[in-house]
Amino acid sequence: MERWFVTGDCHGNFNRVIQFIQKFDLGEGDNIIVCGDMGLYWLKSQADAKEHIKTYEAMCHGVNLYWIDGNHENFDIIKTFGKEPYNCSPHIIYMPRGSVLKTSIGKMLFMGGADSVDKYWREEHISWWKEERITEDDIKGITGHYNYVFSHCCPYDIFVNNKAHLCTLNNINEKVAIHDSEKVLEQLKNNITYGYWFFGHYHVDAHMWPTNSEPTQERCVYNDFVEISMGNPE
Repeated sequence: MERWFVTGDCHGNFNRVIQFIQKFDLGEGDNIIVCGDMGLYWLKSQADAKEHIKTYEAMCHGVNLYWIDGNHENFDIIKTFGKEPYNCSPHIIYMPRGSVLKTSIGKMLFMGGADSVDKYWREEHISWWKEERITEDDIKGITGHYNYVFSHCCPYDIFVNNKAHLCTLNNINEKVAIHDSEKVLEQLKNNITYGYWFFGHYHVDAHMWPTNSEPTQERCVYNDFVEISMGNPE
């Protein structure tokens, strides 16, 4: 039976994905989802993407690698993929914002994008793209129930309730943080129901907590590979 795993930002480092595949003997029909900042496409020449794809395809044992965009991607390239899932290679699949995948473990919603806190000292179309931000158009018309939601940043209320986990010296300084995308995801969260919500962006591995003492169904992933199934994530 196929297996599903979810992990966080790669930033062009696919060695840890390949090592995970090989360590746990994953193979044809198994799947990994990367919650943004894939880092597959960065250079205008796409020389980096070609090399990454070549290495992954040679060593992935047939494991499908699904990914959404984060805030550190070359959107001049990504926008050419269109609004439907795009096969970058036989086993690497880009899932655009609002795309839905029906699988043996349930219905999945993908919503990439986030705001770069360092965009003010980056160069547009070189190291920063305005398309990183999630817009209301991205979530327009999305309703219903999803077993799993995958995004890069998280809904704003989840961020506010979990600043102690998500704002560290190594990722986000709240004094310069920008939350436009989180606020749009808050609207999306209010328009749908879901079983579990996974996101990356904040460079931590942590369950989210509300104001009471019980963990919620939201989880930030970075280095962890979390197995998901029709029941609870393991």
